[in-house]
Amino acid sequence: LKPKGNVLVVRIFDTGGKRCNSVEAKIVARAIVDHALQTPELSLGVATFSVAQRRAILDELELLRRAHPETEGFFQAHVSEPFFVKNLENVQGDERDVIFISVGYGPSVPGGRVPMRFGPLGADGGERRLNVLISRAKQRCEVFSSMTDEDIEPDFAQSRKGVFAFRMFLQFARTGHLTMAEATGRQHD
Repeated sequence: LKPKGNVLVVRIFDTGGKRCNSVEAKIVARAIVDHALQTPELSLGVATFSVAQRRAILDELELLRRAHPETEGFFQAHVSEPFFVKNLENVQGDERDVIFISVGYGPSVPGGRVPMRFGPLGADGGERRLNVLISRAKQRCEVFSSMTDEDIEPDFAQSRKGVFAFRMFLQFARTGHLTMAEATGRQHD
């Protein structure tokens, strides 16, 4: 995992309609095409935190692939490690050279507060799912998120292992480091 230090904050999640972040999906799809054009020798997988976000990325990617037929070789090139877009529950032993993670979650209105709903991360075992996800990249992991660790309420995160781990992961993606006090801040379990 190589932190970028810059977190792109898009700031919109459609909670009432499609239940995805369509702006983030477009950005991820564009990054996939850029990867195919610039580093086709590296295998790529994309993991999302929801089925709806997965679908949104696949829809956007389909449009871009039609516009960029020169990328088709990449999508057929890695026979032993084929390209994928999967939701969190379906990423298991799928290692790739590069993994893109699309969080999708964020505020539902610009400048709004992020609802403290994180799907499978908030359930029992959420921390294990996150661990499986972030350990799939052999060379590099890139995070696409419309929120940062600072958007997650610390008290809420303390009560859920998966959300706590996610908050620490987002902090690392944003800053490139973890403070020891925050990393060991779990008071129980």
